[in-house]
Amino acid sequence: MIAIQIVLIVFGLLFLLRAFHLILALSWYNNPQPPGSTVTVNGKRVYYRLAGEGQPVVVVIPALASPSVEWWKVQEEVSKTTQVLTYDRAGYGWSDMASRARTSGNVALELSTLLTSLGIESPVILVCHSHGALYAHHFARLFPKSVAGVVFVDPRSPHSDRFKRELDPMIYKKSGMDTTKGIRLFCLLSWTGILRPLKPMVTKGRPFIYYGRGVSTETKELAWKSLLLPKLYKTALQEYRLTGRAAAGDPLEDAGPFPEIPIKVLYHSSEAVVDEIVKYGGLKVEDASKVEKLWEELVKEYLKLSPRSEWIVAAGSNHFVHLQAHDLVVNTVLDLVRGTRQSPSP
Repeated sequence: MIAIQIVLIVFGLLFLLRAFHLILALSWYNNPQPPGSTVTVNGKRVYYRLAGEGQPVVVVIPALASPSVEWWKVQEEVSKTTQVLTYDRAGYGWSDMASRARTSGNVALELSTLLTSLGIESPVILVCHSHGALYAHHFARLFPKSVAGVVFVDPRSPHSDRFKRELDPMIYKKSGMDTTKGIRLFCLLSWTGILRPLKPMVTKGRPFIYYGRGVSTETKELAWKSLLLPKLYKTALQEYRLTGRAAAGDPLEDAGPFPEIPIKVLYHSSEAVVDEIVKYGGLKVEDASKVEKLWEELVKEYLKLSPRSEWIVAAGSNHFVHLQAHDLVVNTVLDLVRGTRQSPSP
């Protein structure tokens, strides 16, 4: 009898916690705040932030499960020279859930519609991180005349399935290459409301520990509140599952050839990532090095997309290059902006 009462009390507390969490989350979600704005694209609300003036316009595409606020610090620096757009794709932050599958082709099409809705017509420079590279890659193939250049920041490869196929199962399991377990866990914690009281612990981990002094308290809080929404994780899981697809069953390459535009590939420090895999995954150095070797091989495939490509290593940085090597990212983007202005597209 006592055991039943304890179970009922626990379930009652969980119900109250979830109800309290949903009230707060919906209140935040229903009231998008400055410095960004919203626009309706394909009947769905999209949250975006435009800063600066001039061309070419720089468009930032964040990583899997990453809110656009992570890039506001970079945006503020680059916007001193040209206009910069950051936005939350469908299912993230203050943007509505999408009605179409989260294939790279659909995300690219939605970005094109967003640019048209905002009156951005000139060729843009795409700056993309990790999984966001798949969308920039696809966008450039679908709309080659709309892209003046791309900065791939530690990009995810369309062929990342090679990690699972070529690595020993134990090494793959501990490598951290498959992020779905973590995303599912956070989805559950967010849905139940348990994630909210875990804030002191969660914000001591990645990516928050890399935000640094240049990221305001308000920006950190917005990033945290974005992570409290279950829809973010549901979206991220579908994005991960549909990696590299134009539509059901259509490979990325069917979208058309990649244009011969300047691209810069910013890559993490191999030493830093090997150390991190050893620390968090529990692998031996030689096994972590196998993961890193394959990772580098896959990322270097991006250099083959255009004869005008450049490889840049972010010394001391892990996968969160834009947070750990902020100045390098800013300078790399600005170099591409200046180069584009000197050699405008016909």
